[in-house]
Amino acid sequence: MEVTQLTHQQSKRLARSGKPQIKLHVLGAAGGVTGSLNLFEYTENGTTIRFLMDVGLTVEDESADFQNRLPRGIAPSDINFAVVSHAHLDHSGYLPKLVKDGFTGKIYVTEATADLLNIMLPDSGYIQQENARKFNHRAHLRSAEANSSGNARTGARRSNRKDDAAPAPDSRANKSGRRQVSKPDRQPLYTQDDAKRSLNYLTHVPYDVRTELCDGVALTFTEAGHILGAAVVNLEIGKGSHKRTFCFTGNVGRPDMPLLKELAAVKAADYLMSESTYGNKLHEKRDRFAVLAGIISGAYERALKKHERYGFGVIMIPAFAVGRAQVVLNDLRHLMAQGRIPKIPVYVDSPMTIRATQVHRKHAELLNADTAALFARDIDPFTTANQTECLDRGASEALDQPQDKPIIIVGASGMASAGRIVQHLKARLAGNQNTVVFVGYQGTGTLGSQLVGCRIDPSRGCAKTVRIFGEEVPVRAAIEFMGDYSGHADYSELLAWMRRFERRPNQTFLVHGEPAALESLKGHIERALDWNVVILKPKQTFILD
Repeated sequence: MEVTQLTHQQSKRLARSGKPQIKLHVLGAAGGVTGSLNLFEYTENGTTIRFLMDVGLTVEDESADFQNRLPRGIAPSDINFAVVSHAHLDHSGYLPKLVKDGFTGKIYVTEATADLLNIMLPDSGYIQQENARKFNHRAHLRSAEANSSGNARTGARRSNRKDDAAPAPDSRANKSGRRQVSKPDRQPLYTQDDAKRSLNYLTHVPYDVRTELCDGVALTFTEAGHILGAAVVNLEIGKGSHKRTFCFTGNVGRPDMPLLKELAAVKAADYLMSESTYGNKLHEKRDRFAVLAGIISGAYERALKKHERYGFGVIMIPAFAVGRAQVVLNDLRHLMAQGRIPKIPVYVDSPMTIRATQVHRKHAELLNADTAALFARDIDPFTTANQTECLDRGASEALDQPQDKPIIIVGASGMASAGRIVQHLKARLAGNQNTVVFVGYQGTGTLGSQLVGCRIDPSRGCAKTVRIFGEEVPVRAAIEFMGDYSGHADYSELLAWMRRFERRPNQTFLVHGEPAALESLKGHIERALDWNVVILKPKQTFILD
């Protein structure tokens, strides 16, 4: 049994041979962190079943999603079904585009993932529309400025030529004097309505139940411990001696994850595809409750210094709406109940966070034993002693008014790249009685990355000002950072999970990582386990023999 990377000619010869074959096309998250997309083609007796494993957006290069991501000659309508590991958009957010372009098959997910996608995909469609609208607005402004500048230069000599017709607003002259029609407005990748239509194809699959997807393909979801509903994808493809098993981690969590159950063991697979996000890192081992208590207590003391104009200070916690915000709320509740921090009023200012928290309550059976015990005692893990949910815009805007006591605002997004939290930062960063607490990874180029730069890497220096909504905002608020809330296993935790395999995979593929993380994890696996490891590259095709 071996894995073979195919050339186009070899692929054609194999197809003519008539033998059963399993072909894997690597179409995303190879050599990068996002854009998870893999296509399987299972051929037997002249019939080919095509299905996708994860259908994610490419965050590093959004233009990639506007191009054809499928292999040449294969259209979305040719794909029979899709399997999605979890709700994060870099694993699921391309689904509406796939449906928009003609896919009509079932999309297999866990029930909790389906509930989260009902929130996240329409929101993604709205963002796609807004991004297109803003791009077109800026393009029109640039065009108007260019036309105005050109008219100013030529106006004097044209003012006496009354027989000249004015150029049409959608055209401009090139160097030869010929008019060119402006490019049409950019269209969104998909709309909110497209996203809602894609939800009709979601089909629930329970954990730990072998489910036949078609003749010759079966699926078993096991617990991934990453976010609510996240699953490790275990596939059986083929029949008899030609059957092969394939395990895809999706994203997997750490031991003792807050709220969630543990990552489940997988006994064996012929092929393993593993994420590598933290392939070159080890998580710091410390008591996150003690760290958070110290940060909040210090921020509260700072917030008690009332400003004549701006009132008392505000503690702002940017947190991802799915997973991270729920853990933060539970931790704040826990610390307040134990008397380790004051019972500060908490405002949850993110409609998506509020809806995602309702999904967590609905699926309490997927949470760990400690969290289940809280529900059994009629304690809501996600509600602090004094908590308010801000659903409408007016309630959110009121938080930027002078406060008569210190407050905490928990809002999305976690990297301060969008959402209402950005407006709060714009209003509050200039005040030295305020504090911002970042609770996870900050992507390069985001507002969060600019603000926490010196916390993560002292050589970068601390931002004195940041640009928000086109304005320079001074940074006088205290900036705190906690990396304790990561939902990804580090390399030692990945190795511990792999050691539980009862036999080693024939081949281990690595995806979802920066180049340094991929290379590092490859070395760790080879040295510790003596497994065969391949770092995948985009557009590779393999036969799984």
